[in-house]
Amino acid sequence: MKKKAGKIIFSLIILFFLVIQLYPILWLFMASIKPTVELASTPFSFPHNPTLMNFIKVFKDGKIGLYMWNSLKVTGISLLLIVALSSTAGFALAKFNFRATKKVYAFFTFGIMVPVQITLIPLFIFYSKIGILNTSFSLILPQVGFALPLSVMMFYSFYSFLPNELLEAAIVDGCSTYRIFAKIVFPLTRNTIITIASMYSILIWNDFIFANTFISDSAAKTVAMGLKDYVGAFGNVDWGSTFAAITIAILPPMIVYFVLNRWVTAGMTMGATKG
Repeated sequence: MKKKAGKIIFSLIILFFLVIQLYPILWLFMASIKPTVELASTPFSFPHNPTLMNFIKVFKDGKIGLYMWNSLKVTGISLLLIVALSSTAGFALAKFNFRATKKVYAFFTFGIMVPVQITLIPLFIFYSKIGILNTSFSLILPQVGFALPLSVMMFYSFYSFLPNELLEAAIVDGCSTYRIFAKIVFPLTRNTIITIASMYSILIWNDFIFANTFISDSAAKTVAMGLKDYVGAFGNVDWGSTFAAITIAILPPMIVYFVLNRWVTAGMTMGATKG
């Protein structure tokens, strides 16, 4: 009886936290299909007259597509650079014994402790001098830089599990270092790659700090920053369009997370067991 009661209490606690997590998302979807009048009068009820006019209005405006394209471009290029740089750096640190290995690894771990906020003003001044403000490049550089420390550590942890005998056998067979990495080592890192890609795709897609600091041109805005367009004069907000735009904006990272969730869990577990 005690075990059964414990399971019931545990299930109720899990259900409680699940409701807390899901309620804002469900409410957002319901609010996005409510007419403006109904949304103002009964914001927390189920929609009585559901409509897609909010979504139609957002798409007719034409900006959301451009903003999502900018976010997709920044996210995609950033992820490619993060995976390429961190996978090769982690491999070198884990398998190449050179004098500065520990110092280089310590340098990457130190990067985790650097707050993003203290770099905004120096980066803004630097970007303004070299003329890359209001470009996707100004967003890609800091995203890659701040993602590398943790990414390198995760790859380093994975490579530490690979037996050196596997690499030595490949060398005996005549494989070069680059071929060993490309043909043998890199394909084994699928879970780690997916974990890093899914984690940082959500963070980069939702980034507001860098976009708000380095972007002022509407043509270069990302979707997170573009949501400010629905705030009008004197702080008036078109809530129906805003909720519809937010719904559109959160769909890509939600799809990425739920599709890749199994590999994310495996990769995080593997990367956390040794470091």
